[in-house]
Amino acid sequence: MKKFMKVLCLLAILCVAGLALTQMRDGEKPAIEDIGSGAEELVDQVKDMYDEYGSAAVAKADEKLGGVVEQADEKISDVVEQADEAIGEAVESAVEGAKEGFLESIKESIGSFFENLTSREN
Repeated sequence: MKKFMKVLCLLAILCVAGLALTQMRDGEKPAIEDIGSGAEELVDQVKDMYDEYGSAAVAKADEKLGGVVEQADEKISDVVEQADEAIGEAVESAVEGAKEGFLESIKESIGSFFENLTSREN
């Protein structure tokens, strides 16, 4: 887009310079009014070209960007889903481990209690 604008500006400068040189070759001194009106015409043409080609380029870039955003969104959704599954599995595993550890601890405590109880009776 920047290159396009640079080319349009260069074109405008060359047209104004060409207009001035053409008038000088014809033996006339270029009048500021003539150059000004020629420049206004040129600015209008450049503006029309920008509206025609620039807006099309912006629309095309917007369309491509929209596609890229959709792809990125899909990939992020996949990553989030995988992370959610991994976290769910990790939590399940941790809960199962804690449950087993807790039950084992209770069994040991009960066993120790009865061992201590029976050893005191002897």
